[in-house]
Amino acid sequence: AGPPAIGGHDDNAGLFSSLEELWAVQSANRDEWYQANRDWWDAGGYGGANDDEAMIGDEGSQDDLAHSARYLAAALERSPRAKRACAMDGGAGVGRVTKHVLLRWFEKVHLVEGSDALSKHSKRYLGNKRAQRCSFASQRLQDFSAT
Repeated sequence: AGPPAIGGHDDNAGLFSSLEELWAVQSANRDEWYQANRDWWDAGGYGGANDDEAMIGDEGSQDDLAHSARYLAAALERSPRAKRACAMDGGAGVGRVTKHVLLRWFEKVHLVEGSDALSKHSKRYLGNKRAQRCSFASQRLQDFSAT
């Protein structure tokens, strides 16, 4: 009939007998969890010695960016007619992926970031020349509507 039941633990040692049970708990606590996430990023997130490390939490930023570039290249190769006028960076942070990957492939990038502090910082991080090719929305991704 359907797929097997999926159960397990969350990162707070909560036990869930099914995916539906996990989703119900997430739905009930949604606003609290989103606020905790915003507070964590506004307090500095991972920390880190520089902006790249602060976004990813360790020194693996270059590997992560290389993987992102390979993934995007493969996706664009499969869709050779894809337009490269504009991309969106959802959960953009300071714009690390925009700066090192997306602006190399697209004319413009729209950054959507839920943390006001990170969204403001992204303009400085990108620098004037790159920031001129970007637009910025300081809002949660789930509240974003492209118009």
